[in-house]
Formats: sequence, C-alpha cells, structure tokens
Amino acid sequence: MKIEWIEDFLALIDTGTFSQAAERRHVTQPAFSRRIRQLEEWLGVELIDRSSARLTLTPHAQSYEAPLRDWLARLYAMRSRIRVDAKRGPRAILTTQHTLTVSYLPRLLRYFRLRAPDARLQVSSSDRSDCIRHFQRGEADLLLCSELEGTPLFLDRSDIARAPLGMEQLIPVCAADRLGRPLFDLERETHLPLIGYDPDSFLGGILATPYQLDLQRRYDVEIVCETAFTIGIRELALAGLGIGWLPHGLIEEDLEAGKLVSLLEILGGPMLVVACYRKQSEGAPTVDTLWQLISATPPTV
Repeated sequence: MKIEWIEDFLALIDTGTFSQAAERRHVTQPAFSRRIRQLEEWLGVELIDRSSARLTLTPHAQSYEAPLRDWLARLYAMRSRIRVDAKRGPRAILTTQHTLTVSYLPRLLRYFRLRAPDARLQVSSSDRSDCIRHFQRGEADLLLCSELEGTPLFLDRSDIARAPLGMEQLIPVCAADRLGRPLFDLERETHLPLIGYDPDSFLGGILATPYQLDLQRRYDVEIVCETAFTIGIRELALAGLGIGWLPHGLIEEDLEAGKLVSLLEILGGPMLVVACYRKQSEGAPTVDTLWQLISATPPTV
C-alpha cells in the first residue's frame, strides 16, 4: 500500500470527479483510476459505487473516510516530529489538564524558558483522566495535575517520582451585582442554582461529599448546568447563571477585579495540590533538565 493511494482517494472525495481529482494529483485520469483500483484491491473492498452515474461512495468508504483523514494527518505529523527531533534533538512531552493549561502552566513555561531556553517541550492538554492514562502508557514524559490534599497519585509506585508544586483552594463563587455583592443571597434565599461538575469527573467526585451534600441539606438546589469543563463553569458563573466551585488559580484575577465573589466562608471548599510526575527510569536529557528545574524553585501555584 502506498500513501499516495490514500491521498488520491481523499482528493476524489473532495473534488467529486475522477477528472478533477486526477488534475489535482497531477496524473492522467487513467493512471488515477488505476491507483484507486489498487487501493481497493489492497483493502479488499470497493470504495466507489460504479453502478451510479454520479460519484457515490460505498458504505465502507463513507464509514472510514474520517479515520483515513485522521490517520494520514497523524502520519504526516509524526514525520514532521521525527525530522525536527533529528535536527534539534529529542524533546520532552508534558501532559496536563485543561484548567492548569490556563492557570498555572504559563508561569511554569516562562520559568523553563528563562532557565533552560534550549530545552524542547511539547504540551498536551486534555481531561485529567486522559492525562493520567497517557502518562501511564508512556505517551508523555511528565504529568502535571491537581490532586485532593492527602491523596497523591501513584502512592505505591517506587518507579514514579513526584514533585509537589503548591496548593490552591477550590472556591465556591458567583457573579457580583452592581454593588459588588454576591448575585445570590445565601443568607436569605433558599433556592440555589448550582453549576455542577459531572459526577464522574475528578472535581465532581471530591465535591460530592461533604460540600454538595451539605448544600442540598441547606438549600433547594437546582442544577442549572453539569459539566467537566472547568473553564466553562467559570464563564457561566461570570454570566450570572449560578454558583460553582473553581480553582483559585483560575479565578484569581476575577476575584481581584470584583467580577466574581467568593462564598468560601459560607459553603467551604477542599484544598487541591498541584504536582508533577515522571517515571524514574525513563526520559531523554531534556526530561532530566526540566525535572531538575521542577524539583528546584518552580513558580508558586
């Protein structure tokens, strides 16, 4: 199988005719048709319904168009990485959850750039569970994540090193009214609109008890939104939709500007630890360099 056959097939889908696709691929139409046939023979299925007067894909072709595009894009991305690594040396891959990508990671990257400007780093941002899985599979050299205080990850893994970087409070907040007061008066109102986390998410799990349970005992709670997207909860809180718990590092500027009001004294909130992990026996020199910086004097959370 040749990569050009996949490119031919995708060009055929994009243009809609064999003649236009052949022109785009800079080959004659008979040669282009032969390459489509060769791809079909290699796959063992027909991709084009030749009984139709117009270009029509078979059900197999329709089902696998998106995976083929994704595979081709990944292949070229890997080729680019190999070429760059060969010219500039290996790089470290750091995976971190979306919230930290916005709040803490920029400070950490500036610290890296100042202390080790030649160290090459690729950042992968994802959901916390996906980050942990990527790290465990060896798809990332460093894992930057939040933990509930007192419950570190990989507690029994002697082959994984941990560097705690600091702590931050998970704070219940809501938008402010024109006088800078909480939009929702928890001392007078019994109705409480909650912008909640998905129960299966990390933050949803640690807030379930005792915080949200206590909330439901004291107020008539209405869940106005439920999501695992922390940054989305911040935007909805700013819009005045309801009350939500957010990491202090994500909303520090909003609190200082008076856009959000803390309800911590009334509702409470857990402490989170931001920590970084690496596998002891793995990693290129770049990983060693960055880990030394993480273990030395990293920026505060």
